[in-house]
Amino acid sequence: MFFIFFIYSLVILTSTLGYGLIILKFLKFKEANIGLVGILGLFFLSIIASYTYLFFAHNYIHNSIVVFFGLVSFLFLKKKILKDFKYLIILFFLLFIFLIISKTNEDFGYYHLPNGIQFAQQKLQFGLGNLNHGFKHISSIFQLMSLHYLPLVEFYLFNLTNFLFFIFYLAFILKEIFKKSSKNLNFSNILLSLIFILFITKFSRLAEYGSDISGQIIISIYFFYIFELILNSKLKVNEQIEFLKLSLILILFAITLKFIHIIYLLLVLLSFILIKKKFQFIVKILNINFLTISLLSIIIFIFLNFTSTGCLIYPVEELCFSNNFDWALKSKTVNYLNFHYELWSKAGRGPNFSIDNPENYIQSLNWLSNWISLYFIGKFTDFILVTLIIIITFSCFFLKEIFKTSENLKKSYTKYYLLYFTLLLIFFIWFFNFPTLRYAGFIIAFLILIFPFSILINEKINLSLKNNLKKLLILFILSYSIFLFKNIIRLNNELKIIDENQHHNFKNFPFFWIENTLPEKIKLNNLTLQKVKGKCWATPSICVRNFDNLKIISKNGYIFYIKENEQ
Repeated sequence: MFFIFFIYSLVILTSTLGYGLIILKFLKFKEANIGLVGILGLFFLSIIASYTYLFFAHNYIHNSIVVFFGLVSFLFLKKKILKDFKYLIILFFLLFIFLIISKTNEDFGYYHLPNGIQFAQQKLQFGLGNLNHGFKHISSIFQLMSLHYLPLVEFYLFNLTNFLFFIFYLAFILKEIFKKSSKNLNFSNILLSLIFILFITKFSRLAEYGSDISGQIIISIYFFYIFELILNSKLKVNEQIEFLKLSLILILFAITLKFIHIIYLLLVLLSFILIKKKFQFIVKILNINFLTISLLSIIIFIFLNFTSTGCLIYPVEELCFSNNFDWALKSKTVNYLNFHYELWSKAGRGPNFSIDNPENYIQSLNWLSNWISLYFIGKFTDFILVTLIIIITFSCFFLKEIFKTSENLKKSYTKYYLLYFTLLLIFFIWFFNFPTLRYAGFIIAFLILIFPFSILINEKINLSLKNNLKKLLILFILSYSIFLFKNIIRLNNELKIIDENQHHNFKNFPFFWIENTLPEKIKLNNLTLQKVKGKCWATPSICVRNFDNLKIISKNGYIFYIKENEQ
């Protein structure tokens, strides 16, 4: 079974590259970084999965066809990335231990796995948010997961989605830093190097990944293209236009993964303010192929939000149609949950506690002292410590260069300061609204800390020099050693769990552990529902926690779930 698990993963990775190559050709992009191709493949697959879900369940036949066409596309279009493909395969082997887990993300059984199973076993249904809380959350990552529902492995490859984000991301960084005749700014390569070390050492366990880290991976690549667009004077106009298009695709993808990433659109606005020949940029961006892909992505994301909750963007009550559709979430429910999320992010509520007078708590900065004691001291300070260790370690490897007198100190840093000011603005928007690192905060907090350091050493350390690249490679190997050590320890601990009744055992190695929910089958309006008391986990669709006032109707071949007698 391990062999099948491995081969499936390799085949899907290759197929995903095939879809990325289609996007590359369709949009006529010259940028052919193999990691970027993989990310574009995931973006295209998320669109395909979302639209086919309107008419079909993502069952074995559907998904096998999708994988097959990806492989065919790879065989026909592979020329652009063939040289780098072997290096990606080596990276795949080196990182595969990351995918073998028994303990999944804390939200996995709550709404990641149930959503993936729902999409794999059913076509579009309306009002899913009325069945249980987990179905209110729509993310393109769940659509991607459902494409990995395949014979023999069933849903046990759902975590492959996050692995693909991880491996393509690291491949992207390595390619940009070590490619020959690079036009990249030295500053960009320094940032990429520091981010690489962060992700491979800090986010080195798949159980840390939900729908949060993968979105921030996309934002990191988005940052690279935005920074190059704004700061790199060597780029020709056509290259600038391509980088702007890539930035827009990446931010759209990140938004469909988690809407909270919309705060990063401010950087697109800044880039547009700073670039010259704005009319030429606008004309090129209005290209029919680019508009088609972009609109297809955002329209289906909004539509799926709407079909699940009755809100164009959940949980923004102003964008909900509670009074217009009987299957939509009630206004009272949306308002309560919106309040609940804000309270949770500001440390006013947790799994085992809730503060008194929550309405007053979230006003102004009433929450700040409690947030500092419960969240900042611990999770946030730990992240700051990790960042400082990365900075110190990086500095130690380049100590000689850092203390050397720079010959060029007259470089203008005005645009750098404007960029940093915009990053600070994004940080404060994040901080005053949802100050939890997993909610799009890791990458902005990291950049706020390392950006000044990167400016400081930009004139000191030239990463295009062969000797410096060797030092960087040693640093990366050291980082990978930490990654490997952490995963070997984790895997060893998980394999030691012998008791089949203990959580997170490896009874079905290499498949992850799932809780037996013992659902109760109930028929309602000729539809079989699976009632559970807690999390859905791997309960077959359709999983529901509360039958109170639930009404089901069928119309034109589609199912509608309605909560009656609620205001």
